[in-house]
Amino acid sequence: MILPVPADHVPDRPDHNDANPAISDSPDHELSARELIEISIVMPCLNEWQTLAACIGKARTAIETLGLSGEVVIADNGSTDGSQDLARSLGARVVDVPVRGYGAALIWGIRSARGRYVVMGDADDSYDFREAVGLVERLAQGFDLVVGTRLKGRIMPGAMPWKNRYLGTPVLTAIVNTVYRSQFSDVNCGMRAFKKTAFEAMHLESNGMEFASEMLVKAAILGLKTSEVPITLHVDGRDRAPHLRPWADGWRHLKYILLFAPKLLYWLPGSVLMAIGLVLNAILAIAPSGESVYLGTLRFGDHWVVVAALTFLLGYELILTGLLAHLYTLTHRLQRQTPRMSWLVRVVKLETIAIVALLTLGAGLGIELSVLRVWFDGNFGPMNAIRPAVTGMTLILIGTQTLFSGLFYAVLSDGYQKVLSDTEK
Repeated sequence: MILPVPADHVPDRPDHNDANPAISDSPDHELSARELIEISIVMPCLNEWQTLAACIGKARTAIETLGLSGEVVIADNGSTDGSQDLARSLGARVVDVPVRGYGAALIWGIRSARGRYVVMGDADDSYDFREAVGLVERLAQGFDLVVGTRLKGRIMPGAMPWKNRYLGTPVLTAIVNTVYRSQFSDVNCGMRAFKKTAFEAMHLESNGMEFASEMLVKAAILGLKTSEVPITLHVDGRDRAPHLRPWADGWRHLKYILLFAPKLLYWLPGSVLMAIGLVLNAILAIAPSGESVYLGTLRFGDHWVVVAALTFLLGYELILTGLLAHLYTLTHRLQRQTPRMSWLVRVVKLETIAIVALLTLGAGLGIELSVLRVWFDGNFGPMNAIRPAVTGMTLILIGTQTLFSGLFYAVLSDGYQKVLSDTEK
């Protein structure tokens, strides 16, 4: 199949300097219009001499089938088995990547790619690059990112360990789909195709295996148009163990997935904890200080005010941290702008936060001073003041947290307002 290509097409150039693709071993070399081609097939490589020739051959077949101008890029991560020379002898372009890691190799290789479309896949012959034709055809239909899916395709016997097939991949896929409202069926598939402009928009930076999750998470956050194509996973063609570390790599994937989900990681548990603290305080308010409250067989005495304060403070801290984390991602263009956050940074200023924080702090200090005065008037004898003492302490801590979080908020909100100004221009 030959895809139609506009004769005068030149891919859009990114606005940011660090996303320029490259034609040399450095990912920062500017391409001229005549050097731009239609498709680049990029493979990360670390001692893949045994399978590299087969992969390059299948990649070239895919390019010929598509009828597009193309290239094969080998992003070498320091091979010592002659993979670089073999790749060059087969007509591939080798990019030497000084930073170790699956993600680092792909980032350097993709930045160096000349193509309007980019296909990525492993060089261990577990993916048949001739199947990339279907992925690129989807790109030509208007999709930004097309992911291969092994779980909807075919997995050859012995090609995937049972724990990856039935535990790791389905669990991570379910988490990504739940948190980011996506519809992927196989988030760990290594064969993908995307527009070069989509790659530049995602600002990918993970050096390790979590690069695969970062791509899908940011694609979902940015609202890129995505699709899937069933593919076949073959048995690894090498005679050595793969570079994968299932449990360690799985944790790195999960950690990255959660870092971009402030609602799940911060706001949901924070809201629950604050609600528990408020409910406990409401229960204790039924009876005066020094008396217990009974709910059935449950007895709530004055010391429960410590639990109430602890849960409320933990919840408040989580919500503040979630707000700052979310604002950080917006400031660095890692998430889409939201009307609510845009309104917040325009309306809520540092001065307002400081006034609220100082009033809260002052109220707490006032309560504590009143407790000290009662103690002083009683000649420093025994007193029953645990509720007001803990309440005052809680207000002091909330005021302090708010004040210093507000300083960081001001820095981030200034950055986000610059982003908003750039968007409106």
